[in-house]
Amino acid sequence: MKHSLFPFKTGLQCVLESREQIPRLKQLLGLLRQEGFCGVELNLPDLELIKPEELRKLLEEYGMQMGMLATGVYAKVRGLSLSSGSSQERKRAVEGCRKNIDYAAAMGCGVIIGFLKGGPGGNREHAEQNFLESMLELKPYIEEKQVLVLIEATNHKEASIIRTLEEGARIIDRLDSPWIRLLADTYHMNIEEPSLLDSLSEYMDYYPHLHISDNNRAYPGLGSLDFSAIYWKLMELGYQGTLAVEGNVQKDILADTQACAAYLHKTCGALEA
Repeated sequence: MKHSLFPFKTGLQCVLESREQIPRLKQLLGLLRQEGFCGVELNLPDLELIKPEELRKLLEEYGMQMGMLATGVYAKVRGLSLSSGSSQERKRAVEGCRKNIDYAAAMGCGVIIGFLKGGPGGNREHAEQNFLESMLELKPYIEEKQVLVLIEATNHKEASIIRTLEEGARIIDRLDSPWIRLLADTYHMNIEEPSLLDSLSEYMDYYPHLHISDNNRAYPGLGSLDFSAIYWKLMELGYQGTLAVEGNVQKDILADTQACAAYLHKTCGALEA
């Protein structure tokens, strides 16, 4: 395993869409271990695709951890929205969220709520209230299972609510639970925040986890964001949380991961110099 220059525990998010992709996942895990990453976030369209016990064994084989369970693909294929104007649709979304929480509890990881918030358009005030009601319904279950749930701030093209860290912080305050926090993402922040660095500073107490994604939604180093400035800011703030590479694959997940790892090691190495 390569000595990691990363100043923060860093994982990578990927999608597992079928059993046929497991050999490719193993290749990815081997590469991540080689490059000093600590684990993965899995986006599973079907929770039956790989049982927690099988997944735990697979990750242990490569010395990897399951950082978070992403729900985006799961929500998309089922049309789930926690902010839907339909109480029946919200009920389906809440039930789907409980299933993901159960899976995460079995894996000892957290859950990300991003696309599951609901899409763009419609009345923002009503959508936010509906989302809040759904989360208040889920809150006792989240606290019973003691699963960290992160609500992701996503840009206006993807959601009508919680588009900035400020909007997310307001919801977090109203939910008032140590198990429900915020997920910051550099791609979305680059679109929505007046100053990415200032917002990282102002709302650091709200996000224990940060997605690092470039301005073009590719992995860091494959776009034009200055990640050295982002790392400097986090180090200056004394950030104690974790990071995960997340974005759209440009060429091939192994090639993109290799290129991203080289960029991040160079960037972080320069910070230590």
